[in-house]
Formats: sequence, structure tokens, C-alpha cells
Amino acid sequence: MARVSGVSGVVLVGDPVLYTRYGFCSNPHLTYAGVPHQYVLGLSCKEIHLCGEIQAHCAFEEAMQ
Repeated sequence: MARVSGVSGVVLVGDPVLYTRYGFCSNPHLTYAGVPHQYVLGLSCKEIHLCGEIQAHCAFEEAMQ
């Protein structure tokens, strides 16, 4: 769905065993504060290099508190 909708990529924090099946891979250039890099995964939908710090939507931050 992401590729069809035209997004550049998708990033998530999750279990690499599960998400690598779907094409996601860990990337030391993607970070999320307090999370080991192997759990920060990305999937590029275009010919771009995903990098940077992930910031969750405030709704997720409030749910974690």
C-alpha cells in the first residue's frame, strides 16, 4: 500500500524477526531516542536513503506514559 500511495518510505520500531519478512531492515542511520538501533527499521519505497531521528506522533507519546 505504501508503494502504491506514493510515499518515499516507512519507518517503525518493532521486532526485526517479524518485520524483515516484509522487507524492512535495521539501519544505524535511523534512530529513535532510547531504542537500540536494531529495533528501528525502515523500508524505502523509492530510490532514497532513509536516515534521521524518528519522532512519534504525540498520540503515541501520550499512550506510553
